[in-house]
Amino acid sequence: MNILGVIPARGGSKRVKDKNILSIKGKPLVGYTIEDAMSSKLMDKVVMSTDSDKIAEVVKNAYDIEIIKRPAEFAKDDSPIEESLLHAVEYFAKEKNFTADVVVWMQANVPIRKTGAIDQAIEKLCNSDADSCVTCRPSLEAVEEMKLINEEGLIVPLQKDVRGIRKQEFPKRYLLDGSILVLRTDNLYKTRGIRRAHIYLGERVIPIIQEKSMYSHEIDNPDDIDLLDYYLERHLHS
Repeated sequence: MNILGVIPARGGSKRVKDKNILSIKGKPLVGYTIEDAMSSKLMDKVVMSTDSDKIAEVVKNAYDIEIIKRPAEFAKDDSPIEESLLHAVEYFAKEKNFTADVVVWMQANVPIRKTGAIDQAIEKLCNSDADSCVTCRPSLEAVEEMKLINEEGLIVPLQKDVRGIRKQEFPKRYLLDGSILVLRTDNLYKTRGIRRAHIYLGERVIPIIQEKSMYSHEIDNPDDIDLLDYYLERHLHS
């Protein structure tokens, strides 16, 4: 079974300028994910996919990882991430004669992973008949308690006729954190062009619930960086 690791690193971040190459404790943000990926014993190949020459140059000077240029049509704000994954798969099939059976997608802006977590997720998928295996975190919010602001500017319930008043009365909820997603390549092809959330994961999805919030910490806003510094100190000494 051929396993391809893909780290998408798009340029043009709006909330945090040059986010993926932002220097965090002496290395670019994307470097944390690259190092985790390169420590995997199960991935046959690892590639960074980027539309940015600037990101490519920084990474090329720091890491021995293959870099492919992502076409502009797959690097827009509203471009489905699965298209960039398929581009990487098809590039390796055409240019490297490497047919990926499984794709491991690792988001660069979720930089802290437990040692061995990538291979754990790969093993869980490969030893099953599931379509994918993903990391996720418990959600502290209950959708039943959420509100909308209507056209009159008034708060109204998102859901009507909610039964229950305490979080403990509602089912436990989980959010995909983007740290590690392992999926069978066939499902990427089957669902190509269908715009529906996470459809490329298939119907049978194995969850890995993150035991610590640091493993799900996403860099999306400037405030997230300060918390990352704190988490990295804890991670390095754990």
